Amino acid sequence: MIVFFFIIVLEVSFAVHIYFLISYISKKDDKAFKGFLFTAVTNIFLGIFVSVFILVNPRELKEINLDRLIFIESGLIFVFMLYVKFRVTRRIYRRTQDPAHYHMSYFGKKVIHASAVEAKDLFVYFLTLPLTLICGAYFVVKLFGR
Repeated sequence: MIVFFFIIVLEVSFAVHIYFLISYISKKDDKAFKGFLFTAVTNIFLGIFVSVFILVNPRELKEINLDRLIFIESGLIFVFMLYVKFRVTRRIYRRTQDPAHYHMSYFGKKVIHASAVEAKDLFVYFLTLPLTLICGAYFVVKLFGR
């Protein structure tokens, strides 16, 4: 059971590591770089700990319930993908409220320009769609299916 817990912690740490990597590449922020380095060191030590623990006590590996592990992984990925979609939607909504991205029509209605939605927003939104659907469907079926 200890190995199961540390595998989940390692997976979450790996996801945070990827987040800091993407954040550092896009923003060139010092905070994101420090987070990237910290999670890299954490991932290395957690991986070494799990490997040594399994070598010392291989019975723990045999006792891992793979269905539960995949259920938790799919749930974490699903929630993360929903978070990404929420952030993109919020960014687009804020741009639609900016007067630089809309004008008033002849009839007094607000007409939003195409500049309110950037290409990277569409790319991220539609790139994460298949993973969201697959992991979300598996997570919901396992959650409510039985």
